Amino acid sequence: MESFRNILDSDRIHVFDGAMGTMLYAKGIYINRCYDELNLTNPDLVHEIHSEYVRAGADIVETNTFGATAHNLDQYGLGESLRNINIAAARIARGGRRTCLRCRRDRSTELAY
Repeated sequence: MESFRNILDSDRIHVFDGAMGTMLYAKGIYINRCYDELNLTNPDLVHEIHSEYVRAGADIVETNTFGATAHNLDQYGLGESLRNINIAAARIARGGRRTCLRCRRDRSTELAY
C-alpha cells in the first residue's frame, strides 16, 4: 500500500469522505450522543456510512474518531474505552472500504487515521 503522504503528494485530485456526524444525525442518532461510542455499540451503522461514501466516490476514508480523545470521552464516562473505540473505528473503516472496493474496480480507496 502506498504511503498516505505519497498519495497526497501525487498530482491526482483526491476526494475525502464527508461529515460522519452529519450522516449519523441524518440516520436518527442525535447530538446528545457520543458518536465515537457507536464504533462499539452500533458498528453496522458506522460501516454503512463508510460504505455509502466509498460508493459515492470517496478516495480517502477517515475513521469515526473525530472526538475520540481522552478529554472528550471522559465527558461521557468513556475515557477508559479510548483504545477500544479507536481500534474498532479503524476496523470498521477498513471493512467499509473492503466491502465497496468490489463496486469501484476503477481505483482504490485509502484510509486516513
